[in-house]
Amino acid sequence: MDEGSVSYQILEDLPVALVGAGFISADQLAVAQVTQKSMGGDIGHILIKKGFVTEAQLLQFIADNLKIEFVTLTDKHIEQDAIKLVPLILTQKFHFVPVSKKGDMLQIAMGDPLYLFALDEIRSTVKCDVEPVFAAKEDIERAIKLHYHSPDASVSAMDESMEIVDQDMLDEAESSEKLEELASGTKIVNIVNGVIAKAYREHASDIHIEPMIDRIRVRYRIDGLLEERIVLAKKMLLPIVSRLKIMGNMDIAERRVPQDGRVNLKFLGNRIDLRLSTYPSMYGEKVVVRLLAKEGILGLEDLGFSEEDKLRFMDIIVRPHGIFLVTGPTGSGKTTTLYAALQRINSQEKNIISIEDPIENEIAGVSQAQVNLKAGLTFASALRSILRQDPDVIMVGEIRDSETADIALRSAMTGHFVFSTLHTNTAIGAVARLADLGLEPFLISSAILGVLSQRLVRKICKECRAEVEATDAQAEYLKKYAGSGLKLDKKNIKIYRGKGCKACRMSGYKGRVGIFELVAFNEKLKQMITERASEEDLRREVRAMGIRDINEEAVVKVLTGVTTIEEVIRVTQEE
Repeated sequence: MDEGSVSYQILEDLPVALVGAGFISADQLAVAQVTQKSMGGDIGHILIKKGFVTEAQLLQFIADNLKIEFVTLTDKHIEQDAIKLVPLILTQKFHFVPVSKKGDMLQIAMGDPLYLFALDEIRSTVKCDVEPVFAAKEDIERAIKLHYHSPDASVSAMDESMEIVDQDMLDEAESSEKLEELASGTKIVNIVNGVIAKAYREHASDIHIEPMIDRIRVRYRIDGLLEERIVLAKKMLLPIVSRLKIMGNMDIAERRVPQDGRVNLKFLGNRIDLRLSTYPSMYGEKVVVRLLAKEGILGLEDLGFSEEDKLRFMDIIVRPHGIFLVTGPTGSGKTTTLYAALQRINSQEKNIISIEDPIENEIAGVSQAQVNLKAGLTFASALRSILRQDPDVIMVGEIRDSETADIALRSAMTGHFVFSTLHTNTAIGAVARLADLGLEPFLISSAILGVLSQRLVRKICKECRAEVEATDAQAEYLKKYAGSGLKLDKKNIKIYRGKGCKACRMSGYKGRVGIFELVAFNEKLKQMITERASEEDLRREVRAMGIRDINEEAVVKVLTGVTTIEEVIRVTQEE
């Protein structure tokens, strides 16, 4: 059934019972049945839509017959202790609201209190027994909005004691001095710190603070997708944005043009670098905060490589000179992979220098620098300086222009190993991209050692992973992209998905892992590049070498229960 609606067919022979009890006439029932026959739909919804009965009347009638309590939700029915037990995403999934908690029993209001699958998941999440009661759909939606989306409830959910500032204070906050005074107040500082702390605890990569027409929406990017986590009153926008500007050394009085800022914080003993960006939208300034947590660097074993790809990867990165490129869209984990490679080859015998934008993590023993456009430090200018530092290994955060590309490849030909990234969809596409930047084929073929194309997919939550039967369409998709190495038929296909639990915030996913296409350039491929072979011819040769592409690698991760087909389609749909 549709989890966001009420089903009135949980009471057998509902129409006949309604006529018998005098709620509707036989003529009204006949009209509703004609509509149902021609248009389809639930008979209860049709009766309500035609005005023959109200939803409250219908639910009360069903509740009386099923001997289930019917409630009209008001403020006094909802206990905040009950609200705190249940995450918002679960209430939205099954369309219910917690009402009260008495001992080990949580009472919840639902549109369908006999929806057993939902009740089982709710019990599993809240770790106590559940008593369902009937409530109208509109009442439930209103209660969710009030108790989960109100400023007080949202702020309370951040485990901070945060009070709303007085309107008089806001009215006076026009000058820079007043804004700074307001933004430095304890209440606003606590709210902003709470938003950042909550994002850190939930492993978010970005915070989006977005002004809407009547509220502030706070979304976190978790495992690559945005999720609404907090809603605040619209009057909080000016002091919150001002506070963030102060933290990022930006002009708090300037609201007409975008600004960028940076700040370093400590939370629970860990360093967090924040990159702040403001944008003057229709309803006020929007702020995006990128969180760069200084946590441990992942090892090659943690990236998601197959054993075969890991060995080929290692064979490439230990060579004395040449260039190795990692490609993929923004947010596909390219820098994480480069850090893992640098960590693996790092030693006292090697001088490793990087130029990055920004430095996302610290690597002991590596001389790391950050692009500074105001000071004139670009990727290209930094590369020239690095070459005078007697480097063995150079990491260039990204090749964005012809000058950087030319210096990087010539460095790779003169005794240095160069790591860098490019924005291309495929591994072989990197060759065409370098050519587009004006590099001659002989230079590309002489310097290039390998290209790794990658994407990040969300991993199925291990706590709630379950085997499910593949549909015919899913089986056909897997067979289409499985490649020649995998022989699949409907009978031997097993796929998995997460049912949703507290550990994964009811999403069914927790964490991310890479899917890869790794091309090591042999002499034949290099000769083809020199001869200006087309991208299609190069791709055909790579397939002949037995190298799996992104889609084939993704199928393997679906069949081994690492991720889902839906997740693979989401990140590879452009392939």
